[in-house]
Amino acid sequence: METPNPGCAARAALDPDQLAAVTTDAPRALVLAGAGSGKTRVLTERIAYLIEECHASPSEIVAVTFTRKAAGEMRERLLKRIGNKAYGVTMGTMHALALVQLRRFGELLGLRPDNITVYSEWDEDFLLRQVATEMGAMKGGKWKVPKKEVDAAFGAYYSTGLEPCEFDKPFDLFRAFMSRCRENNALTYGGLLTGFTMLLPKVMQYLGWRHVLVDEVQDLDRLQWRILEAMAAGMPATLFAVGDTSQAIYAWRGAAPEYLLENADTFQVLRLERNYRSGASIVRAANQLIEHNRMRLPVTMQACREDEAIVVVEPGMDSKGILRLIQSMNPEAYLPRETAVLARKHKLLQRVAEELDALGVPYLYIGQKAALTNTEEFRRFHAFLKLLVNPFDNFAFLLIKDKLELSDRDYAAVRAMAIQHDRSHFQEWQKTFGAEEWTFFDAWKEDDEALGAALMLGSRLWGIPVTNESPIVEFLHGWHQTAAQGQRTVSAYLEWLSTYDVQDEIPAADPDGPGVVTLATIHGSKGLEWPYVILAGCNEGILPSDRAVRSGDIEEERRLAYVAITRARDALTLAVRPERSEKIGRDGKERVYESPVSRFVDEAMGGEV
Repeated sequence: METPNPGCAARAALDPDQLAAVTTDAPRALVLAGAGSGKTRVLTERIAYLIEECHASPSEIVAVTFTRKAAGEMRERLLKRIGNKAYGVTMGTMHALALVQLRRFGELLGLRPDNITVYSEWDEDFLLRQVATEMGAMKGGKWKVPKKEVDAAFGAYYSTGLEPCEFDKPFDLFRAFMSRCRENNALTYGGLLTGFTMLLPKVMQYLGWRHVLVDEVQDLDRLQWRILEAMAAGMPATLFAVGDTSQAIYAWRGAAPEYLLENADTFQVLRLERNYRSGASIVRAANQLIEHNRMRLPVTMQACREDEAIVVVEPGMDSKGILRLIQSMNPEAYLPRETAVLARKHKLLQRVAEELDALGVPYLYIGQKAALTNTEEFRRFHAFLKLLVNPFDNFAFLLIKDKLELSDRDYAAVRAMAIQHDRSHFQEWQKTFGAEEWTFFDAWKEDDEALGAALMLGSRLWGIPVTNESPIVEFLHGWHQTAAQGQRTVSAYLEWLSTYDVQDEIPAADPDGPGVVTLATIHGSKGLEWPYVILAGCNEGILPSDRAVRSGDIEEERRLAYVAITRARDALTLAVRPERSEKIGRDGKERVYESPVSRFVDEAMGGEV
């Protein structure tokens, strides 16, 4: 008797559209996957199909996801599906994949691969201001080169790979900043992809990828598409792209969903339109809303659940009103962990959080820990950690010199001697001041217990309380719990931190625990779902935003509302803040503010509001 093929059984459970996508032999396939259509399952089965039926080696497959959480979920599913072969598949975000390859082959770009530092957005801005001051492009804290043009030049470089030309005002500043990064053996977060773009032609033959799968392709920028197209053409590799132009919500950081509209004819286009997540009323509301957008490749969701679900509009819902909604939930129908409050802006969520705090209601605020990474204490401590890994990072040394009680005069002397002796500022400081406890850095860098030792030294320098209640200790402990044994080094931690995402804050679900209410921005909720969703701030000027209303650029805001609505499985409340409010201005005069119901409410409800 033949042993049943588990692959055949798994594919037999797919619906016809999913099966067509999984088994396509097209070298370029674009799978337009509506919300709740099982795209993660399709991606997982596609990988399994390539290995089981097309005899691809796991090492020939690379899967690019939008978040680390999505990569982890896909890896977990793949492990259950094909076992340990899943470990041979390369998987992660585009930035994470770029960093891995830069650490492998960075010497080809003049980098010291083992010592690369990745600068956060704050690090980049701080260093840019320092370079601008030294060049005279900034004086007295005021920009001499228009800041909008500076931001535009760097934004264009990170999203397209194109440097400013020599006639652009920010040209000299851009070149000087990039030179300083090279001197520090550092890359900015955006520079990971520009570095990978330069590296790829030199290493393509060594990667051996023959199948490239990409999730959430609607949120890729032009540079990321350039990388994918280079891999597909140069390796060569098949390209299996999954996404939905109706869920493109990252134009503000360079995403180019229009790339799909311009190039759809170069792909075999397949559609997944069956929605297995949401009840029919929610699916209907989402369809009615998004059909008002013109710039999209249409995907009309079809509800597969027989129940209607609940969609209601609640007027007059300020933060106290939302708290009353949460308190009025039927505990037999919804547990706290099944409820999410989503909003366009953090400001609304913070007010809800304050109300929950006042009553002692537990909640998880996705993105709250990210605020910790912008504190001075966090930045200085992590600059110290970066020096463990990269002693050439002069910028990291600059951030901690005050804590080392290094005077401006001594710092100037260290910089001068560093040039004379061809050392970094940190190396020169070590030689000059003979700081004994800092001589173990090279050994600490790859030590599994190094973070603990570094924390103790950081405690002495910064006064960080080494207790479980300390935010930094809690942050480090959270990572330490998820990191595999043998991968808890300072290098591994900083690599994880360099591609940190707000969804990394979400703990593993405890099906037996009481759970908490989740608060998240709509951007932070991407890829997640809950039985009950309350969408706060459904007002003109909030969703859509004031900026979008003034510019007339409403389509991305509508996609944002569409993403929020499709996070709900069983019930959805569109919470409208009071349409009229009176506030006392700074001049002591009373003013009346009008905030009408969002046009999106009427569109989603089919004109019934």
